[in-house]
Amino acid sequence: MNQNLLINNLIKAENKNQELLKNILLVLSGTIFLALMSQLSITLPFTPVPITGQTFAVMFIGLVYGRKLGSATVLSYIAAGSAGLPVFAGFSGGLTFFTPSGGYIIGFFFAVLVCGYFADKGWTKSPVKLISLLIVAHAVLYFFGLLQLSVFLPNKNVFAIGLYPFIAGDVIKMMILSALLPTAWKFFKK
Repeated sequence: MNQNLLINNLIKAENKNQELLKNILLVLSGTIFLALMSQLSITLPFTPVPITGQTFAVMFIGLVYGRKLGSATVLSYIAAGSAGLPVFAGFSGGLTFFTPSGGYIIGFFFAVLVCGYFADKGWTKSPVKLISLLIVAHAVLYFFGLLQLSVFLPNKNVFAIGLYPFIAGDVIKMMILSALLPTAWKFFKK
């Protein structure tokens, strides 16, 4: 009987190691995906905040990975950029929290938590719930982004500089995410 118990414990340990390795690879690949999407960047002359693929990547990661793995991925991305690796928009890195657009990076973490939490609850299976979820996650992201932007540009209309120019792109990103998600589930089964 002790031999069976030992074999079962070895199998459990091996399964845990495989799961850990899989999660590490997912976090690493998600961080690279987010870094690459950050480089899809368009600078607008009237705002210090560029249009990027970051929000698309953050939402996608949260919806597909869930809360725990999604937040670990975004935290890894933020840590890599804060350590100076050129993963942020424009191949930049460093302590961008102290810049006009730093609040958006902080917002990425909270947006991925929202997406991941509700994805874990099954909200991605309903188109209406999914769109509602994406709207809420974008609102959370913009809350932090606009809050910090207002500190750096106190006498400016932060909505005109940090929100309105991005709405059309965010709607397009939400439509793409809604269309892509059923296909993504085929590759990222929970």
